[in-house]
Amino acid sequence: MKYTFILAIFMMVLLSGCGTTTVSRTPQTTATVAQNTHTTTPVSLEELDFSIPAPQCAIPGDVAETTPSGDIDWSGNSVRATGTGVLDPDNPNTAQAMLMAERAAVVVAQRNLLETVQGVRVDSETRVENFMTDYDVIYTRVEGIVRNARQVGPARYDSLAGIVEVELEMEIHSPQGLSGALASALGTPEALAAPMSAQTKNFLEQYSAIVFDGSLAGLQPSMYPKIYDANGNLLLDTSNYSQYLGSAGQTAMQFISDVDQILSQPAFAQSPLVVNVRQVTGQFGSDIVLGQQESDSLGWLKAGLPFLMSAGKFLLNVAL
Repeated sequence: MKYTFILAIFMMVLLSGCGTTTVSRTPQTTATVAQNTHTTTPVSLEELDFSIPAPQCAIPGDVAETTPSGDIDWSGNSVRATGTGVLDPDNPNTAQAMLMAERAAVVVAQRNLLETVQGVRVDSETRVENFMTDYDVIYTRVEGIVRNARQVGPARYDSLAGIVEVELEMEIHSPQGLSGALASALGTPEALAAPMSAQTKNFLEQYSAIVFDGSLAGLQPSMYPKIYDANGNLLLDTSNYSQYLGSAGQTAMQFISDVDQILSQPAFAQSPLVVNVRQVTGQFGSDIVLGQQESDSLGWLKAGLPFLMSAGKFLLNVAL
């Protein structure tokens, strides 16, 4: 399965909500950023208006992985699993039989959800199951979140089959979700960079987004992808900023299966910066390797990322 990795950074004061209106766009390469960069005075958080919330452009279920135990919905920022309970035909108290079957269904759904969560890719080398094996506290926290997972809709009763089905859901990126459970194993996030650099401000004035297109490279989605330069040096590790990702939830990391679908949204009316991924790396193929030209142009991204994420101006979109 091939994915497109999109890193979207928005100027909040220019955004409206995501719709379906088609707008013209002209993808540009990262060379343009290097050529057009000009000197500007660094600004602080107080000088910018971040009152407009980041739009939720991804469509839940658009990029999802189905496993024998449940579904990992990367677009919807959630993991879901169902469980089934059987009504006792010998119980004369129908209401009691239904309640007991529903409780049994919840227990099965919790077991399936825990199994599904273990298969989530944290980064290009590790799945959640590795963290749960290596850290007892992680296992306990994930297990606790699964037990408290929210139920999706009411229980579904099939009187003919004599069964009850329950669906449970937990978030991937959320302080109360999977990222919150993994926080202690990921280390301390990097400090906020302030004031905003001239390059970061200049980029936001020129572009609606920066798009890393990995569709031809076979990029896979993960919670915390890394970006490497052309020489194999680590340019950006998003796990260092897990605190900011978690605070922004689904608007911080979004997954889509069609670049044109996202770029047709009103939020992208200003031309985005499209960067083609040269190749992917890592055991699961979820890390990005850039070409030399792109590497030279995006050297500012690591320094600007903490500020952008904290300000609610950083979105990740991964597309099929």
